Amino acid sequence: MMALVYHGTPLTPRAALMAVSGRAFCVSYFRPDSVQDVEAISPFIMFDNGAFSFWMQSLRAGVDPMDAGRSEWSVYFEWLEARLFEPGRWAVIPDKPAAPSQMNDGLVNEWPFGPARGAPVWHMDGPIDRLGRLCDRFDRVCLGWIGDPKREPVGCDAFRRRMDEVDALFGNRWPVTHMLRGVLVGGDYPFASCDSTSLAQNHHRYRQPLFAGLPDEWSGVRAYAEKLERMAA
Repeated sequence: MMALVYHGTPLTPRAALMAVSGRAFCVSYFRPDSVQDVEAISPFIMFDNGAFSFWMQSLRAGVDPMDAGRSEWSVYFEWLEARLFEPGRWAVIPDKPAAPSQMNDGLVNEWPFGPARGAPVWHMDGPIDRLGRLCDRFDRVCLGWIGDPKREPVGCDAFRRRMDEVDALFGNRWPVTHMLRGVLVGGDYPFASCDSTSLAQNHHRYRQPLFAGLPDEWSGVRAYAEKLERMAA
């Protein structure tokens, strides 16, 4: 089964986003620049709460890790309310990176839009039984790897050892799961979906000059998007 790949945004210039229309996209509340364009061209949209980005922003400002990130999410809920209840759309429930599971459970309990439109995050250093409880409560659950992106990226040995425990928990009946930043492993496990910012970060490398005899300057960008999607097969 192929995992559906949600491509991260913003994707600039706007012409680049338009050139890859019809795909699934992720819009972060931390950078909602292109949300209206995405809503016009995409049949599948994942709205990310941006918690990790808000957390990193706070850490760079010198905030204590336990106090870092957003503590008030009502504006995020208001932002979602007008756009969430359309076919093919769902959102990541607010969480607090590096916080105890009890604190994140409190944020999950504040979610106002029901179990079908929201997906809580299970941080992979958390208790495995919490993952089971979240899957019992919600139609979809996100998995978030906690290793250092450079030394222990998604797909490393430590990640796969933890996934062995997840696989043992689920057995032959995996629930609907989304692997955050997980396009490299999207096809290695029965994930329903994953997301990637590679297209937004690297598409400029694949833009072709018009004189190259290609249909348009964005054909290489579309080919790169297709390559990322095949990686999750």
